Amino acid sequence: MPGQHRKPARTRKVAPLAGSTVAATAVIALSVLARPAPSPQPTAVAADTQAIPAAGLGAASDTPPAPAPPSAEAVAAVDKPRAPARYLKRHAPPPPPPIPCSTELAGAQPHVAQVGNLIGKTFGVADIGGANGRYDGEHGAGLALDFMTSDPANGNAIADFVLANKERFGVSYVIWQQQYNDGSGWSYMEDRGSPTQNHYDHVHVSFDSTADTSVTC
Repeated sequence: MPGQHRKPARTRKVAPLAGSTVAATAVIALSVLARPAPSPQPTAVAADTQAIPAAGLGAASDTPPAPAPPSAEAVAAVDKPRAPARYLKRHAPPPPPPIPCSTELAGAQPHVAQVGNLIGKTFGVADIGGANGRYDGEHGAGLALDFMTSDPANGNAIADFVLANKERFGVSYVIWQQQYNDGSGWSYMEDRGSPTQNHYDHVHVSFDSTADTSVTC
């Protein structure tokens, strides 16, 4: 209306609302700050998880394979009881008896042949003359043997061996290299001519006819 003044409109008071909003925001911020922070998860678990190989990929394992069980033969060999060495020595079977020398050699008497076979085996003499082809004297009677050898050292060894066992072998005398020995020493003989007649290529051994000789080879 003219001439009338309008009453000024009343403005709303918003300050209290703004203040309450600020206060609420502050309370929320404080509650967030006051809440304890979550503890960090240990990284070792993740590391261990990464270290575990995936199943079925053929990853190598540090665990050695289980040993195979022993075989039945190995168990039997270990479990088999063993006799003490002294028992085995005491109850060992006796050695086989020695074999008597053959009683056959170039037509000689049995006891002469035995000694001849022993000498031939001991000194490696294969050529031994006996009664075969001889019809007189001691050779013809099967009481003498000729051990043929071209080695003087071997002939010396044969003569020494025979004389050392003169009684055992039933030997009466030995002739070697134009020398005669009946057990009392060597003595020279007359020259008969050839090396064979002078006994340079063989040892002549004569035996007693009544000798009781038994030797083993």
